[in-house]
Amino acid sequence: MTVLHTSPWTIGALLLLLFGLNTAFAQDPAAPASDGKELYLSYQCWQCHGYEGQGGAAARLAGKQYPYAAFARFVRHPNLMPAYPPNLLSDEKLRRIFDYVRSIPEPPPLEDIPALRENK
Repeated sequence: MTVLHTSPWTIGALLLLLFGLNTAFAQDPAAPASDGKELYLSYQCWQCHGYEGQGGAAARLAGKQYPYAAFARFVRHPNLMPAYPPNLLSDEKLRRIFDYVRSIPEPPPLEDIPALRENK
C-alpha cells in the first residue's frame, strides 16, 4: 500500500476546483471593487494573503480565477484558516471581497521585471 503525502495547499486547491466545477460563474462587471478592498482590509485578510492578495503565510488570491461558489465554500468551511460563517461575514460582504480579489491583476512574470533581470 502506498501512502501519498499531499500538501494542505494542494488539498485546498482541489476542494476549490471540486466545489466550483458545476457552478456557473457570473460576476457583475459594474460592481465596485473599492468597498471590497475596504472589507478585505477590515476583516484582516491581508495578514495572511498580503495587501494585494499576493500570498505569504496563506495562498495567493490575486490572479486566480476561482468561481465564487468555490471561494465562498473555502471561506465558510476552510481547512487551515479561521472560518467566516454568515453571522460573522454576510454573503453580500463576502461577494464584495471576492469581487475585489478578482479585480487584482496577475503580476508580471519575474523575467519581465527589469530590476530583477539586471541582477542576474
